[in-house]
Amino acid sequence: MTKDELLNKIQSTIDEQQAKLTELKNKAKEESQETLDDIREAIDDLEPKLEQAKAKALEIAETADDKWDDVKDSLEEGWDEVSAKLEKGWDNLTSAVKSIFS
Repeated sequence: MTKDELLNKIQSTIDEQQAKLTELKNKAKEESQETLDDIREAIDDLEPKLEQAKAKALEIAETADDKWDDVKDSLEEGWDEVSAKLEKGWDNLTSAVKSIFS
């Protein structure tokens, strides 16, 4: 995978996760206090993971093109780990929060 391909993949995932988080925040305005507490907990869990993803994207973007082949595998593995943490965060949402999206 080229640097640009990986960055496009990362940016797409970040955009998707950011949209889901924004949707969660917007829908929180219409929910009960108990659900709001669950939503806040989910947001508090997901926001740092999204920031990690953005940091990894920046690290990849700042990698010099002439060094890309030397670090490509480790950066791709690093992205896979960060991406898995994001997905796990969404998978761990409580049923109350998940019901908002159904």
